[in-house]
Amino acid sequence: MARPPVDEGWLTANRISELVETPVVGRFDIAHLLEIHRRIFQDLPHHGPGQFRPNAAAWVKARELESGDHYYVPYAPRRILESELSQVLNALHGPEAFRGLSLDRFAVRMAQLYADLDYLHPFREGNNRTLRTFTRQLAREAGFDLNWSVSNANELARDRLHRARDLAVIQRAFPGLDEQRAIETDNRMEYETYWVLKKL
Repeated sequence: MARPPVDEGWLTANRISELVETPVVGRFDIAHLLEIHRRIFQDLPHHGPGQFRPNAAAWVKARELESGDHYYVPYAPRRILESELSQVLNALHGPEAFRGLSLDRFAVRMAQLYADLDYLHPFREGNNRTLRTFTRQLAREAGFDLNWSVSNANELARDRLHRARDLAVIQRAFPGLDEQRAIETDNRMEYETYWVLKKL
């Protein structure tokens, strides 16, 4: 008799709930981020729990929005992942970087951090779940309540969040990309990404 398929969403949602109740104790460094990913995906070894994504010439996601729009999002090359991630997290200084900020300033700084981490896209699977868990814990320890469920309220909210995230990633992948540069480039990904930017 065949075993029923594993409901990965259910498994990871339960692990994320456990992390809300019993967060990783750490310094919001690389080890902390890897441990969050390991705990979320500990039941799913094929996703490489607690391991960086494999080496590849490029790392691109085919984004399909609920509205039906689709496009490709380029992430950081694997060769720079660990050094850039270390730089971003070392510069963070944990919750201290956010304590005492106004709500507006907190939102701006957290959005910048999330975009930097999202561009680096450290894992083969579960980047969004890991980064949401990481930033929720970081916000809580700084005295803020970061409620990600608001961005998951309906199709429009989810699509708006994806577009905003992808725009921030593209701006980091190809800073200053404009039409002239897109026309002159020999880089096909850069050219195609310009037209994605026009849609976003």
